[in-house]
Amino acid sequence: MSEITDLKFTVRFSDCDEHGRLKLSRLFQFMEEAALADAERNGFGLWQMIRAGYTSAITRMKVRIDHTPLMGEELGISTWIKEIYRDKVVLKDYAVVDSQGRALAEGTSSWILVNLKTGYAENPSRSPYPFPVQLEKSALPEMLQVLPMGEDPKLVYTERARNSDLDLNHHVNHCRYVDWILDCLSRQEIKERGIRSLQLNFVNQVPLDARVDIIRFKDTNHHAVFFGMNADMEKSPTANRCHFQARVGFKE
Repeated sequence: MSEITDLKFTVRFSDCDEHGRLKLSRLFQFMEEAALADAERNGFGLWQMIRAGYTSAITRMKVRIDHTPLMGEELGISTWIKEIYRDKVVLKDYAVVDSQGRALAEGTSSWILVNLKTGYAENPSRSPYPFPVQLEKSALPEMLQVLPMGEDPKLVYTERARNSDLDLNHHVNHCRYVDWILDCLSRQEIKERGIRSLQLNFVNQVPLDARVDIIRFKDTNHHAVFFGMNADMEKSPTANRCHFQARVGFKE
């Protein structure tokens, strides 16, 4: 059984939005750092896995927000693997608390083991380093499902993948999608409705210079659904059509 990994963060000026609150994309980045630290601590760190010919890739993630910390505040993130689902997917959860231990956010995510030689996902049991599991602990006890297309699709804007968007995997880092989605919302909408949760499903990688049409569907039950679609299908008809799916949950 793995030990739960705990990391501490301080909300800096560069982490904040115009109101001095922690940006949601930065929270996702903090969680990413916690996941990397957890892998390192439990014997399946990034470089260790790469040397063995494998890597892990996030496929879905959801964060539920209870309270947004302000600049200068401290927060702690705990993370752990809670399950290997159907011998295919590694489920990892997160708990975010303030300096007094009060809940700020909860998260859950799914990951796959990728063979770097073949480029295909493999059964996590084939990892050269085992994934330890905390079976009895869950932060968000739900399975993240595929998001269906809604009604009345509208193009919000078209984004292009730039150098600053890429990570070590040579494609857009998943945390950048958070900013892309929130840029679809007006300042007034964010202020009046408030963001309660965000789910992201990562369908196909976005490489450098790729253009992505961000489509918003008609809101349902205090949720807005967005799809990131390949805007260059005419240039490359064999390319994958959908890059990501997202669902924003509003407080109001």
